Amino acid sequence: MESKDYEIKYPLDAVHMEKFAELIGKSDTAVKEMVKSNKLPIIELKDPDKPNVRAGEKWIYIPELNRAVREAYFNRPVEQRDAWLLWLGL
Repeated sequence: MESKDYEIKYPLDAVHMEKFAELIGKSDTAVKEMVKSNKLPIIELKDPDKPNVRAGEKWIYIPELNRAVREAYFNRPVEQRDAWLLWLGL
């Protein structure tokens, strides 16, 4: 099956960190640590009426995350990537 044969989409391209934690089944704290460690593609939203504010809201950019996950999956060695198929008898 080609990677372009299917696609799962969330109705938004970006979600707040708490929503992302819920979607992936992680704690809010775990996702905040992932953001601090630059392990997630984020968009920082800032109020244009307050240009001197130190930090804005951080949202996770889902299409970039999905692209990177897909790339990581398909770049694994075939014997590792497809090992789960043996469990299904395929």
